[in-house]
Amino acid sequence: MLLFSIEIIIMVLAIVLGLRTAGALGCGIFAIVAQLVMIFGFGLPPGSAPVTAVLIILSIGIAGGTLQATGGIDYLVHLASKVIERFPKSIIFIAPMIVFLFVFGIGTANIALSLEPIIAKTALKARIKPKKPLTASVLTANIALLCSPAASATAYMISEFAGLGITMGQYLSIVLPTALISMVILSVFITLVGQTKMDERQAQTMLQKIVEDESTKTYSTRVKIGVLSFIVAVGCILTFGIFPELGPSFKIDGEIVKLQMTDLVQLFMYMSAMVNLLLIKIQPNEILNSHITQAAIGALFAVLGPGWLGATIFSAPSNRDIMETQIGGLVEQAPWLLILFVGLVSMVVISQSATASIMVPIVITLGIPPTFFLAIVQTLNVNFVIPAQPTILFAVDVDETRSTKTTSFLLPGFFLIATTVCVGLTIKTILGL
Repeated sequence: MLLFSIEIIIMVLAIVLGLRTAGALGCGIFAIVAQLVMIFGFGLPPGSAPVTAVLIILSIGIAGGTLQATGGIDYLVHLASKVIERFPKSIIFIAPMIVFLFVFGIGTANIALSLEPIIAKTALKARIKPKKPLTASVLTANIALLCSPAASATAYMISEFAGLGITMGQYLSIVLPTALISMVILSVFITLVGQTKMDERQAQTMLQKIVEDESTKTYSTRVKIGVLSFIVAVGCILTFGIFPELGPSFKIDGEIVKLQMTDLVQLFMYMSAMVNLLLIKIQPNEILNSHITQAAIGALFAVLGPGWLGATIFSAPSNRDIMETQIGGLVEQAPWLLILFVGLVSMVVISQSATASIMVPIVITLGIPPTFFLAIVQTLNVNFVIPAQPTILFAVDVDETRSTKTTSFLLPGFFLIATTVCVGLTIKTILGL
């Protein structure tokens, strides 16, 4: 048990130090170096690297990066701004819904960065404290991310749980309604707690500081078709994920074999990238330098390093025995311990992908029903305690009233996580999963 504890401590230290040194990329590199320590120092046999998850993340990054490089993301943000500005009085509800839709479709929470200035400005015009819709939108972006079939953390979990019989349809049947219901409850909570309306004079003063952008940028039909191709690709992934019987099947050695969901994700993502490349000529480095591709490369390493290291530690025969006989029995008697453990790890690690790559091997090793983990999966989003997320820091900057602080996300954040756990477990029970 002592050696096992030391191995886990080394793992956590490597991940945290890597994150602090070079973000997600450093997280992966430091974790892989810790793998050397486990193999040569502790004599553990190397586990299986999450290659499939890495390939999925790479395809998502290339497709999303291509869409961004061709101007598709700008067009989507333009459409979102029109909707947000059309319903200023309901911005505490409308802004999170728009953010949820965008994060769900595109697979990155950083899309909220483009919408935060619009949200803050619209709130001021409606004489509503910008802190409220900004807080709701940033927290919603996080929970929406774990619902998106185009998100790295989601792709990793679905690929790992596929071996336990969990399909994308089952995953979404728990995670998606949980997130949607919790989002609405969060907006109600933020509306009711604290003063919502701003002082008229203060709002007028703040509005005078804002320079209106009168430019009317136009978007070509090709850009719009490229956006449509990405949406169709995500729609196809959802369709075949929820209804796998619609997908192609093959007869191999007398057995009927279905095309794996992990392969379908890659195929449709690359199809979207190809359509965008055919429609709009861009340089390859524009794709590789895009924020979405860069984030995907970081997420790729954040999954590869900790996932490989975790598989090595938790799949080792001696450690597996300890987890099954000692830790497994404890968690079985008190499942809430897993909720606390996941929350604490995500609070330190911050990255959903990295936290998932640590926790999923543990869940599988302990024999915890994957549906239970999916019901509490939003505990991967206790990443607002340490204010390191770009969406949080930018929300503080764009609020001209200076009422949004890094601590503004704590109370609503913990309320949201508690709500998702309660709603998720209820939905799991209702579905009988």
